[in-house]
Amino acid sequence: MSMIKEAIRETSLSLRHRPGSRLVTLLMVSLAFVVFDTFLIISFNLQNLMDRERGAIGMEVFLEVGVSEAEARTIGDLIAGIQGVESVYYVSPAEAEALFRSELPEHSDLLEVMGNEFSLPASLQVTFVDQAGREDVMESVSRAVSAMEGVRETVYGEDFLPGLIRTVSTIRRLVLLLGIVLVFSISMVVFYTVRLSVVRRALTVDIMRTVGAPWWFIRIPFVVEGVIMGTAGSAGGLILAASLSSILASAVSHRFIPPGWITVVILLGAFTGTIGALAGSYEKERRK
Repeated sequence: MSMIKEAIRETSLSLRHRPGSRLVTLLMVSLAFVVFDTFLIISFNLQNLMDRERGAIGMEVFLEVGVSEAEARTIGDLIAGIQGVESVYYVSPAEAEALFRSELPEHSDLLEVMGNEFSLPASLQVTFVDQAGREDVMESVSRAVSAMEGVRETVYGEDFLPGLIRTVSTIRRLVLLLGIVLVFSISMVVFYTVRLSVVRRALTVDIMRTVGAPWWFIRIPFVVEGVIMGTAGSAGGLILAASLSSILASAVSHRFIPPGWITVVILLGAFTGTIGALAGSYEKERRK
């Protein structure tokens, strides 16, 4: 118990010594986390946007000319029974023409050129349940629906859906890569700060080693120092990032990162501080 009290006292003395250098380190760690948090906010909002767009992708099934409404609804019932399909809506030729005129008014004269005998094909609009709008699911449904009698073709965004999925995957990889770079860079900053602390307290460290103090007793003040700098730096970065986010909220609509991600950032700061402190104290102790 007395050794624990002494370890706490040594930690307190170490933290009070030369606060200016620790303040500089804390500022550097906070600025590094501001960059990481800013990228995290951007990637979080982009991923949410892309997930919404991906979830909104449906399938349009164009029917053969001459398929009656009753036959179309029968086909729709068959499609509705496929796993992953949420709903099927029948679009008559007249409704398809009305939609065309309302959505593409600048091209409505094309219908006049085609003549009265021409009519847009009837179709079925298919929507999918949550998490079912994946490329493999939609491709499987498309093959099954295309094989049905009376179906001319299916369209489900196959031209841009793979690119959208690749974009989401790329964003996730960039966040992971930036996290790895952040861990390394901040660990090095804490490493050199703790190493300087060990040098400044070299006489105290030598005395403790001479009297037989255990390794954890010698290094715990430096490890605590690293944990505090990493945790406080990540928290400071979050505060600065939140301030910037609130300032820009009126100009650019976005959401701040959720509480779960905030916890991860704080833990990441504590982890990097611990790694840097352990490496810094170990390196100097080994050389001595």
